[in-house]
Amino acid sequence: MFRANALMNELERARVKAGYLEYVNQLAGLDLLIIDDFGLMEMDLDKCRGLFEVIDSRESRKSTMFVSQLPVKAWYGLFADSTYADACLDRMVHKAYRLELSGRNMRNPNS
Repeated sequence: MFRANALMNELERARVKAGYLEYVNQLAGLDLLIIDDFGLMEMDLDKCRGLFEVIDSRESRKSTMFVSQLPVKAWYGLFADSTYADACLDRMVHKAYRLELSGRNMRNPNS
């Protein structure tokens, strides 16, 4: 499981160290990739590109789970580039099972 921001940072580090392709291939090989806290980071062009490459490398081959507190209809606005937004969301949403949960906050049981 990766927090979305940590995953984006790791992709950037791999790009700087010239190990980007190897890292994307490593992520592509995971049976299940869970991306938690999606939507809590800014998605500049490099992050849009990185996310696209990760989910595209896994499409129809491996399972990817996105966990977010934002409603899916708000996800498009997270992307700095509309072309990447379309491409990513097509892969993230249109062939997906969606679970929407509500209830009390499990991190703060007093709320």
